[in-house]
Amino acid sequence: MRKFAFIFCLFLVFAEFADAQSFYSRRRDRLWMLSYGIGYSLYNGDMYDFLYDGFSAAANPTIGAGIRRKFGSQLSLRFDVNWYQLGGNDAEGGASAIINRPAGRASGESDTRFIRNLNFRARNLEMSLMAVFNLIPVDGSYTRRPIVNPYLMFGIGRSTNRPKTYLPGEAGNYTVNLWEIQTEANAPVSSYPKTVTVIPFGIGVRIKASRQIDILLEGARRFTFTDYLDDVATVYPSVDEIIEWNGGVGSPQAQIALQIFDRSVEGGFEQRRPGDVRGRENNDAYYIFQIRLEMYLPDNFLSELLSSSRRKPKFR
Repeated sequence: MRKFAFIFCLFLVFAEFADAQSFYSRRRDRLWMLSYGIGYSLYNGDMYDFLYDGFSAAANPTIGAGIRRKFGSQLSLRFDVNWYQLGGNDAEGGASAIINRPAGRASGESDTRFIRNLNFRARNLEMSLMAVFNLIPVDGSYTRRPIVNPYLMFGIGRSTNRPKTYLPGEAGNYTVNLWEIQTEANAPVSSYPKTVTVIPFGIGVRIKASRQIDILLEGARRFTFTDYLDDVATVYPSVDEIIEWNGGVGSPQAQIALQIFDRSVEGGFEQRRPGDVRGRENNDAYYIFQIRLEMYLPDNFLSELLSSSRRKPKFR
């Protein structure tokens, strides 16, 4: 937090210095904005479901930065880069029976995720292009923008997909790359998506903090086209299949796969039978909630940035 506060102060000092270079620049609109921020990400899938579990899951950290270009009084485009972490643990599941629930069972009956006992953690990088639509138009000088302005976000992006788990007895030491190991039936490892397409959709509010700076509070759900953010989707295979799919008898990968594909025994329960449900066949998703600082850049920042000389930048 100290580092963040220090960068925040530098951000404000630079903004005010740039603004002081030209009084007349305040009378015009500014088309480019730079933002960065921190927040938390929330996974939604087979080990945790936001609609059933609420905010019971531990928050995962995320940091991001973006640059926005204004087009008209309400529409702009923003290119974002976000680093985020996701995680899930059946042993810490909520109280709603959403996994392995037989047809017709009421949602209030006991949760069985703790029997499955799976877990994962993923640290991913996302790049996206989003349309940002201000609900209140901003015309004329950027200094006359409203103090509070809600906005909508919608776009498309790509994210890495790198779930990991830990071996029995090594809780918290996420060293096993799940995307390299086949743990389920009907899901060959060759089709495992290493990167995934995401569709961000969310809302935010822009708060004017100074002439140059806005504070952004925003949250967006990322819809995906995969059920493998968490390595859980179909049914349990047999032990023989696990060995065959992961290099055969004596293969180090097969030995690891045997320890992690069915962790019910690790939790003191009976081993799952081949064909038992291991996960739901629904695409996973995740949320990113952030607080950002956004700075209105000087009119000629691009020409100065790309200039070969850049000896004496002039902000006008």
